[in-house]
Amino acid sequence: MKQTNAETRCWLQVATFVVITYAVSWVALLLLRNAAESGRAWAFWIFLLITVWSPTIVALLTAFLFDGGSGVHQLLGFLFRRLAHPRSWYVVAVVIPAVVVGTAIAIARTLHEAAPFIPATALPIVIALQAGTGAVGEELGWRGLLLSQLQLRLSNRRSAAVMAVTWSLWHVSAFFFPGMPQILVPPAAFLAAVAAFAFFLALIFNKTKQHVLGTMLAHFTFNVGLAIGGAKFGAVMWWTLVSLFGIVAIWSAVRLGGPERAAHQPQLT
Repeated sequence: MKQTNAETRCWLQVATFVVITYAVSWVALLLLRNAAESGRAWAFWIFLLITVWSPTIVALLTAFLFDGGSGVHQLLGFLFRRLAHPRSWYVVAVVIPAVVVGTAIAIARTLHEAAPFIPATALPIVIALQAGTGAVGEELGWRGLLLSQLQLRLSNRRSAAVMAVTWSLWHVSAFFFPGMPQILVPPAAFLAAVAAFAFFLALIFNKTKQHVLGTMLAHFTFNVGLAIGGAKFGAVMWWTLVSLFGIVAIWSAVRLGGPERAAHQPQLT
């Protein structure tokens, strides 16, 4: 009976997080889209910040709702902790997204889909912007709460698949908001690339003993790689990303293993 109650509670926590996080993005879209279409830049920035930070904020609220202060403490433990061993996985978290995005840019340029790189003087602004948006704002929610809860009830592979689909589809609202880069990308390619990348993030999350710093580094590298330019933000580049991250996703799924469940629940140190 206790196991049944615990399982129900786990799925209820997952559902609460997902429903509220999705709702925030779509409500923000409905409230701010007209202002953005009228050329009001503030509407774009509010939409961006609300959506990219909603996973973390909703995760903290969900943890508090279900477990009070101890739940928040445990959730923050996925971030504020010592580096896991082997530390080489933090390097992998940076190198693989950098190689994949760099290769996609090179292929797109070879196929006459080149675009200017951003000026070197703009790089610090790009780095600061990416560090303060999705790379940091999403990971404690999607990996720290959602993935860790899924892994309490499902195998690592199945958990990664559920998280990948859920995280990918969450981006759909951005396709309808003026000024968002998703507008330039074929939707199917974008969603498939994000889902494939999510498998890699699941691998990094587990290989660093559920330390979201590793997934933040990977997410940050991916976003900065896309932001530096060098290729048109269109079909060639994004379908190349799908192909390359698809290979990475298969490798990640193999490394994630089969039926085992993750039992590690980090605390603040």
